[in-house]
Amino acid sequence: MTNILSSDDSTLVIGDEHVSTGQKLNRADLLGKAIKDIKPTRIVHIGDLMTFDVFSAWDRDKRKKMEGRRYQKEIDAGLEYLDRIDKASGGYKCEVIMTEGNHEDRLWRYIDHNPEMEGAIDYVRDLNISHWNIIPYKGYYNYKGVGFTHIPINGAGKPIGGKYVCTKALELHQGSTVFGHTHRLCVDTLHRHGGRNLNQALNVGCFFNHTDEYAQGSQTSYWRGLVLLDHYKQGRFGWQPISMGKLRKAYQKTKGK
Repeated sequence: MTNILSSDDSTLVIGDEHVSTGQKLNRADLLGKAIKDIKPTRIVHIGDLMTFDVFSAWDRDKRKKMEGRRYQKEIDAGLEYLDRIDKASGGYKCEVIMTEGNHEDRLWRYIDHNPEMEGAIDYVRDLNISHWNIIPYKGYYNYKGVGFTHIPINGAGKPIGGKYVCTKALELHQGSTVFGHTHRLCVDTLHRHGGRNLNQALNVGCFFNHTDEYAQGSQTSYWRGLVLLDHYKQGRFGWQPISMGKLRKAYQKTKGK
């Protein structure tokens, strides 16, 4: 794949991946091959790498839905996913950042309610990603005037959302921001200080298959793929969406493999 940005300072942003048990993890192979070709300066997992159904507060009292869910099974799926990315990328190494999402936060909230489990379960340790730069949920990874976070939080302490989510993000920040959570792709801009400063807000979509259980009933409103940023100026970036369809066309030679 040709990197039309040809940047020496690029960030590959991976939207919500929602790895869980029972999935076909072929998207990991596509991602690894894209990383091998693009050779980004850094990779940002924007959060919700894992779904952690086992810690779902929504389903906690639904015994039938919770039946069979196991933490170790989800970790095993995550390990396979990351291993396939590494193999397909040829072992490509760069700085890796993850801004934790609300689904990673499920585990930490579970420990808050069950402190006897502290130290027994730790997804960072169990997925062997202690070498990543892990940003806690609601926190920011900042690079050249751009703040990366899973989802901006409004004054009421709630994640922003809705049709104009990028506009809302600009209202919350004095600089540019990149985020996930909504599974949609959108962008907005705002000039500040008499037009001297241009702030950007970019929502990067998601990176899971349309057949995954998490996507059922919502496939048509989600954008699936990767987003490549070119940091060409403090607080400003160029961006290139790379759809899941484009990745499949480039790398998936055998249909349905």
